[in-house]
Amino acid sequence: MIHAASSPVDLALLRDGVRLAMLGLAAACVLLLLRLRRAEPLLLLALGGSALAWGLTLWPLQRLYALGPSSDRLGNIGLCQVVASGNSPLQTVQIGQLHFEPFWGVLVAALSGWSPDRLLALYPWLSLFAAWGVALAVYVGLGGKSEGPAGPEPWFSSWERALAALFAAHLWSAPLDFAGSYRDPWGMTVLLKPNHTLGFVVAPLFLRYFAGLRGWKGRVVAGLILHLLAWVFVIHMAYVCVGLCLFAAEALWRRRASARRDVGDVVTAIVVNALAVSPYLVMLLVGYPFTKRMAVMTIPALSPHLLETTARAGGVFALAVWGALVAWRRGRTGRLWVSQLLAAQLVWLGYLGLSLVELARERDEVVYWTRFFTAVLAALGAWDLATRAARAWPRLFAAPHARAATVALLALPFMEPCWLDPPLMDDYVPASLEPVPPLLAETGEFLRHHTDPRAVVAGDIDVARWASALGARRVLLSRGFHSPPDGPERESLQEMLANGAQAGPLRALAARWNVRYVAVTPAFLKDHAPATLEALLARPHFRLAHWSGDREHAYVALLEIDGGGAPPAP
Repeated sequence: MIHAASSPVDLALLRDGVRLAMLGLAAACVLLLLRLRRAEPLLLLALGGSALAWGLTLWPLQRLYALGPSSDRLGNIGLCQVVASGNSPLQTVQIGQLHFEPFWGVLVAALSGWSPDRLLALYPWLSLFAAWGVALAVYVGLGGKSEGPAGPEPWFSSWERALAALFAAHLWSAPLDFAGSYRDPWGMTVLLKPNHTLGFVVAPLFLRYFAGLRGWKGRVVAGLILHLLAWVFVIHMAYVCVGLCLFAAEALWRRRASARRDVGDVVTAIVVNALAVSPYLVMLLVGYPFTKRMAVMTIPALSPHLLETTARAGGVFALAVWGALVAWRRGRTGRLWVSQLLAAQLVWLGYLGLSLVELARERDEVVYWTRFFTAVLAALGAWDLATRAARAWPRLFAAPHARAATVALLALPFMEPCWLDPPLMDDYVPASLEPVPPLLAETGEFLRHHTDPRAVVAGDIDVARWASALGARRVLLSRGFHSPPDGPERESLQEMLANGAQAGPLRALAARWNVRYVAVTPAFLKDHAPATLEALLARPHFRLAHWSGDREHAYVALLEIDGGGAPPAP
């Protein structure tokens, strides 16, 4: 489904309604918490608030969120669509180019039942499911027990875990993030990249398992789980590995009794992970030019780099510092989570060096990763401070449900659904309030329903992005993807398609990549002057298969190679 809403929505009314709904939901959850004296209502607030923030942003949209304004979203939809239409998940939308994130395409295609039409309807919901998954994963990930004097004791209570899930869901972002160099982590991760959000689901579960593993079998399984995180998002796997190394180094430095076990666990898990994921790493090294220097891969001059992952989070960061000190003394699980935050800060510091050599790639991913662990540890810090307050005012805060309710209510004004204003704070929303231009929507519809799923589209590289995202077809070249190794040969075919008069050489070169269609637009003709639409339509090896748009202004003409028959006039 390309259009998410059938009629315009009063955005101010929707915003105010969501804020009131969040206040009502918070009141209901707190009352339920006080009545039941259990932590689960805090989880309900986390899940319900995520649904409100998701609906506030997506409900008014007339197209999939950021489909067009964001090249990442266009490319990501295309990567999933070509797999849903039956193509190999090991290639990107550019035919023959190795894919750098194949897991997500397979997962989404399978969830859609291998239907590109259903995938377009399903995709907006994946952000909501991912948001719920993050909250639940934090709650589960902080679980685990250790042997105490009276038997197994939980490292973190259900109250701490539920508050951590709530903070991770709603205090991940801050109101002024939209004005910074690295915008709203919740929107830029959960809404824009649910494929990366899945890493925030797997990582807490991995930490839970790693904290309690025993013996060689457990170590091997931990390595395999870590390898799964690499397939989900390899950068998150790298961050976790850095955190594990810090965890082991601290055990050695402090000469902990568990140091030998900790080092063995870390080394074995990382080695097993490296062996298991090595085929994917080879694909990544071959298919993605991450060592290529680019001027844009530097830290923006106006970005206060060292403050981005610290002071910009405001009071949440201060709580996280306290929470880290508390968690460090709370057993193996606590030390693992603190190590992850410290590792993220260390990686962020290292970007100062990478920027000098123009290799500071994926900077935003480190910011969002850091802010996630900041929010979780902030919840632990807030709970500890509330517990200390209970000693001063035992009549008010002695009961854990009273402390939990107090912390939740104090944090409520800072939770994302209470301040989020998508048209103002999200650059992708204003453009997404308009439907996809008809000429692109119609072209995608034709490709999706009237062409061979394995046919490849050449021509305009901007239209190519839409041919993959809405048409579910692979392309010869596409804007937003790095050039494949045989890029010059593909460019030669593009020129031959525009100006080549000899059918034989054209057919032979097109067959190399199974190019069956050419997307002709005014921009394509301008880039390949002196090509003209009239000259292309007059060639016997082309047939006009589909036409969208206005000849005098903007259009997309899909020409089929060797279609047969006389080309009809548009």
